[in-house]
Amino acid sequence: MSFRHDPRLGIELPDLTTPYEELSHTQQEELIAYWEGVRAHIPDQIMKFEQDIEDHLQAVHQEEDWDIVAAHFADISDLASRINELNMWRRVDPSLTAGMADIPVHLEHAKEHRDREK
Repeated sequence: MSFRHDPRLGIELPDLTTPYEELSHTQQEELIAYWEGVRAHIPDQIMKFEQDIEDHLQAVHQEEDWDIVAAHFADISDLASRINELNMWRRVDPSLTAGMADIPVHLEHAKEHRDREK
């Protein structure tokens, strides 16, 4: 089973060296079971990022220096992007026949979205 921790999102993401369709039925079941455990933690991670956004917004209300305010909004934008990516990953729902083959596409869309924001 191949998962790697994504420090930006705070969860483990699939990192398959073998195409999903080529895995044995047992390997697919193990992968799905592990992924379901990871997926179960995504809402908690989203809530953490939402709280971080709230903290930044509170700081913005107290701040008068425009450069610091702009930095807070840049952080808020990054956190919102992470929430968006986590929501995309939460929708990845593999089946035993196919499904995780779409993971690189989801990851590519997330990367493209993040790169566009920079």
